[in-house]
Amino acid sequence: MADRLARALGHGGTVRALAAVTTELVEEARRRHDTAPTATAALGRALTGALLLAGTIKRDERLSLEFSGDGPLRGVLVDATPDGDARGFVLRPATHVPPRAGKLDVGGALGRGVLCVMRVPIAAGTLYRSIVPLESGEIGADLAGYLLNSEQAPAAVGVGVFVDVDGRVVAAGGYLVQGLPGASERVLGAVAEQIERIASPSEMVREGLGASDILRRVVGDDLALLEERGVRFRCRCSRERVAVAILAMGRGEIEAVLAGERRAEVTCEFCTERYVLEEGELRELLGGETGTA
Repeated sequence: MADRLARALGHGGTVRALAAVTTELVEEARRRHDTAPTATAALGRALTGALLLAGTIKRDERLSLEFSGDGPLRGVLVDATPDGDARGFVLRPATHVPPRAGKLDVGGALGRGVLCVMRVPIAAGTLYRSIVPLESGEIGADLAGYLLNSEQAPAAVGVGVFVDVDGRVVAAGGYLVQGLPGASERVLGAVAEQIERIASPSEMVREGLGASDILRRVVGDDLALLEERGVRFRCRCSRERVAVAILAMGRGEIEAVLAGERRAEVTCEFCTERYVLEEGELRELLGGETGTA
């Protein structure tokens, strides 16, 4: 099943719903960061959650989620755009803790702490930042808690990752359902009951359900599909951005590198892409800096 995200309105436009299949995206993140199973589940849930929340914001913003806890994982940082690009990393990728109730214990790995949500303008604009306590460390409940606190609207967020015995990601996905102004208690109760009955997101993906199929399982047949599009692991890093970052170090730092290693090596935290700028390129940077002084 290809990675997709679907958006819809349900129950006469009083319920907003999004669902995503993210198996390939999460598996690519696992390969890039060589994560252990619990760390894979944490990263995959966070990436999926970021994509779902990014589907609710304006097109000229991107969303960043930072989970910081006192558990062995320490933290997860991800970001996503409304167009379906996502990237991220965990602070301690080798983290793996004993399962709890037969499932990977992401909450135990992350521990107690805070969730920082940022909506970052892509061009000009005001950065929005909100910090809330972690509800459980299980990612989905934490995102639902953030939505309730920040938007004063009840929400349900389910995110899941199924990791095989060999460490590969077999299924990943999630859903977000949020009551909008005008949603009646009857409608919200019906949706809550529906969610109680359905399988977990990763189980639905393993059944072969696509993003729009998951929406129908979650919300029911009273659903108006707005759009469905692809999602992917994609980083914004580039050789040009690395050169700008090195130039920002200042002339003295660059000259020190030239006097020592004679090359600069930079690895992107988000995607592990490695960039090497050789001596000639570093001298060109200094020359460009001199020329613009």
